[in-house]
Amino acid sequence: MGNRGKRYDAEFKADAARLVKESGRSVASVAKDLGVNPQTLRNWLRGSTKQSSDKARLIELEAELRAEKRRTTDLEETVAILKKAAAIFATNNRK
Repeated sequence: MGNRGKRYDAEFKADAARLVKESGRSVASVAKDLGVNPQTLRNWLRGSTKQSSDKARLIELEAELRAEKRRTTDLEETVAILKKAAAIFATNNRK
């Protein structure tokens, strides 16, 4: 059986990636301080960036959905008002 290396939990990976992003230090410097391989830390950074862009896209889509629901509600109200107005004008024209 081969050695599969150390396993790190998701919180440790996220904290390490955040440390590189927020501290302005190099990947190699942070990796050395944490005792991980620099390439491993780069992989974690790449993964956290993908998750960040996925979250941003999700937030964007949710905002778009809310705007479309608002627009749909407004249009439904407009249709209801126009139906009432058409009924009023139709009864007025019959007299």
